[in-house]
Amino acid sequence: MKIKAAVLRGVDQPFEIEELELAPPKEGEVLVKTVASGICHSDYSVAHGILRSPFPVVLGHEGAGIVEAVGPGVTNVKPGDKIIASLSPSCGKCKMCSESKEYLCSQMGKLLNDCTQLDGTTRHKTASGEDVYALCGVGSFGEYMVMPAGSAIKVADDTPLEKTCLIGCGVTTGTGAALNTAKVQWGESCAIVGCGGVGLSILQGARIAGASIIIAVDPMEEKRELAVKLGATHTINPFEEDAEARVKEITGGVGVHYAFEALGRVETMSQCWGMLRPTGKAIIVGVASLDQSVKIPAAGLLAEYEIQGSCYGSSTPKRDIPRFVDLYKSGQLMLDEMITQQIGLADINRAFEEMGRGEGARSVIIYG
Repeated sequence: MKIKAAVLRGVDQPFEIEELELAPPKEGEVLVKTVASGICHSDYSVAHGILRSPFPVVLGHEGAGIVEAVGPGVTNVKPGDKIIASLSPSCGKCKMCSESKEYLCSQMGKLLNDCTQLDGTTRHKTASGEDVYALCGVGSFGEYMVMPAGSAIKVADDTPLEKTCLIGCGVTTGTGAALNTAKVQWGESCAIVGCGGVGLSILQGARIAGASIIIAVDPMEEKRELAVKLGATHTINPFEEDAEARVKEITGGVGVHYAFEALGRVETMSQCWGMLRPTGKAIIVGVASLDQSVKIPAAGLLAEYEIQGSCYGSSTPKRDIPRFVDLYKSGQLMLDEMITQQIGLADINRAFEEMGRGEGARSVIIYG
């Protein structure tokens, strides 16, 4: 079938809206009509060479839509079902999946690094027959998506996909980091460095868990204001204040139980270490360039500081994505407020430019 998609042909190049040929789903795959796709910072990182990808590629992985067809052997969804795309293919066969650690499914590398389906091949081609890759095996910057069946998480028929598409990546990554990775407890304190879509989702997870002090650290005034609406008790502009000192001041000189890094910068990862109280934990959610290293003062180890990575919110997608949908429906998880704008596919380059300037929380592409 022919579809329109935003194709990226190289680092630091603009997207081109092209007509592509999308092959039908093979065994264990699902064809989905895209309803909405968030524009995630990981897409921006690929577009600017921070994360690697083969080219040409259809980016977009924070997608949601309606199942059009399924390949042989697919039993978890059927045509007509609403789904939210997961980053994990949840193969169900590897050691990590058998231990309910689907966020580290051994098959994710094919989707994240190779940008193919699980059999190592692509489903998109140009009119001339050139292979086009799909980020995370999803490619939600296109009118239709083919993905592994395990990536298609069924949600209730009354789920508003134009809003809940954010759950596919940013919310599960962020809210999951607070609820699953850190397991924030009632009355504990948290600092969140970086208040884009992931950081604001971490913040909401901390609020839902009952944290008593939630400190949002971001230089953009509009993001700090939004953070307060979503549950922050304090905000810090790190360009105007010493963030580490201010966090210690807010917490009575002791520091926070958890400091979350959501920017993907090694400097702010080290900064989170300096915000901790004894026995505190720095949770690294942002993805830095893979050739960089984080430096932390050894003295914190004497106070039992810990540093831990968080991959995709330590999530089990088939459990957590419907759970986050329910939290949205109940009003506990606020998604409407996180969406800065809804745009058409033709406006994708403008949205990426705005993201590069740090403007807004999330742009969402809506398909007609």
